[in-house]
Amino acid sequence: MATAVSCSVFSSDGEYFAHCGIDGKLKIWDTSTGRLKQEYVSNFHLSSPCCVLTWLYVNSSSTNAAPSPWKKRRRKSISEESTPKGIVAMGSTNGKITLYDTTTSSVTGQLDGHSGTVTAVTWSENVGLFSASDDYHIIHWNLKENGVKCKWKSGKGKTTSLAVSEDGKSLLSGERVVKWWDLSTKQLIKTFTGHANQVTCLCTIKMPYGSNYVISGACGDGCLSVWALDDQKPDRTPVASLALQDDAISVSVNISKESQVIVLVITRSGQAHLFHYQQNGRSKPLKPSLNIAVASDISQKEGVQQIPILDAKLTEDQKLLLAYGAYLSPTFERMTPDYSNKVQCLVRSENRKNKEKKDEISKVKNTIIEDNVEYLAPGLIETAPKRNRNSSGSQLLLKDRLENLSLNAETSPAGKSTSVGSNRAQLLLQGLNSKDKAILSSIFVTRNESIVRNTIAKLPTQAIDPLIKELTILLQGKTFTSKLAVRWLEALLMAHAGHLLSQADLMQSFGPILSLIDAKLALLPEISKLKGRVSLVTGQISQTVEEQHKDVTENCLVYQDSDSSEEDGGIEDEDLESESDENWEEMSNQEDQDDQEEQNDKDVRSTNSDADDDDESISS
Repeated sequence: MATAVSCSVFSSDGEYFAHCGIDGKLKIWDTSTGRLKQEYVSNFHLSSPCCVLTWLYVNSSSTNAAPSPWKKRRRKSISEESTPKGIVAMGSTNGKITLYDTTTSSVTGQLDGHSGTVTAVTWSENVGLFSASDDYHIIHWNLKENGVKCKWKSGKGKTTSLAVSEDGKSLLSGERVVKWWDLSTKQLIKTFTGHANQVTCLCTIKMPYGSNYVISGACGDGCLSVWALDDQKPDRTPVASLALQDDAISVSVNISKESQVIVLVITRSGQAHLFHYQQNGRSKPLKPSLNIAVASDISQKEGVQQIPILDAKLTEDQKLLLAYGAYLSPTFERMTPDYSNKVQCLVRSENRKNKEKKDEISKVKNTIIEDNVEYLAPGLIETAPKRNRNSSGSQLLLKDRLENLSLNAETSPAGKSTSVGSNRAQLLLQGLNSKDKAILSSIFVTRNESIVRNTIAKLPTQAIDPLIKELTILLQGKTFTSKLAVRWLEALLMAHAGHLLSQADLMQSFGPILSLIDAKLALLPEISKLKGRVSLVTGQISQTVEEQHKDVTENCLVYQDSDSSEEDGGIEDEDLESESDENWEEMSNQEDQDDQEEQNDKDVRSTNSDADDDDESISS
């Protein structure tokens, strides 16, 4: 059986529980009594706190701890020498591993061999202690000499978990993949792929018939993968999957008498899940056989609240050892799982000691104090009433005072205009420190360029970086705020160019500003084209409207008198009738004259023809 390594872990026999918090303090509790047994604080617990730890049991001869002088004279019995010592190995951020002996409550040694943060440690009774670090190396330690026994490179990825097989012949390391190493040759046997993120827990299993398996879990996978450690099979896919609703933080495994694998998983949500796995080929993701949760007592509070399970361990008698509550004072309990339901809820009180203290009756009587009590003391004099100050003057806000000063300065002659910049610089400095949007907006809307230059000139260099950040926010706005920001940026560059050029992080400060300017300039051609098209359309519309106004020449209102119009109409009709009659008479007379002339012509022609006929007859 093996467990996942983290900053809180049970001992192999389940008698002790060790935890190292973010404060760097190692605390060890006795699980049978629930009392804090030991507490150890390193000298470097703040600069290099503990990040991983594990339990290991070694004989007295396995370590080089020097006994006390008075203990040398006393002979130790055979049973005393054979009793293993419980040691907690703590890996820190400075790359060192501290060995803390729980029997003597002291540090027995320190292992130094990593150049980076220790990311994983594991212990095996057969082969010893292994550790991995940010320097991409795995070290096999020699505890007798507190030195390095073997060191090899793990790969290009950071190793976050380690586990030794039950036979002690191979080592499993977890990165984004699970690597299977041969400890005799330190060569890679096989790589198991299938995790999307860093592997956080590894647990090895040895079946009674000889086959070996490893259980791995990673952040965000939603399941645990079971891999077969068989170098003869080329298949690298998991033989089984255990479905979870959250990431696993602790895994404990035990083998039943029926050769059934029992897996206990603790998730980040504070619940425990029990799986029963029988190796019979690949199958669908297995669901937990039992879900265990701890809830607070209903009588204590109005609503039921969950008490998180910190860690758990499977014991040899198939029971569960739970640690729940808070790390300040965890509660330990051994329970028997009930498989009659899929969910087993344990209702417990959060803190029994506080409840017992509330039930105790205090024998100390409290002093009864009445409301109308007057305290007298020598030299006590009557305090004078507080003087009411006028609402004007000192009760005005600093913003209003500076605005008044700026107004007075604006009315002063041109030679005293520098005071405006000084007053506004103080107001701007106050706005930058307090992040007051009202003050900053009242300052940035200034359109007078001389006032802007004077304000920037009076501004201290410590306020330049906050001012650049505020101007960057203004540039992200629309056209009006962008124009304001450009005006202030121009004045800032002219006044403090030397200071800005001396800054090492100049590109970090002006990088967002340059990107915003490039983005706005990229849109400028399209906006100019749009402006031209809109101006053409609006020009045509205005020209059409003007032409329509020119064509309209009628009067808006015409008034006609009805009487005068009728008289004028009658007179005009009479005149027209008389003129038409005269015209007709003249035309008829002319026609008569024309007819008479035509008749005369015909008569003349007839007489002439008769005369000719007479002449011809006479001549004949």
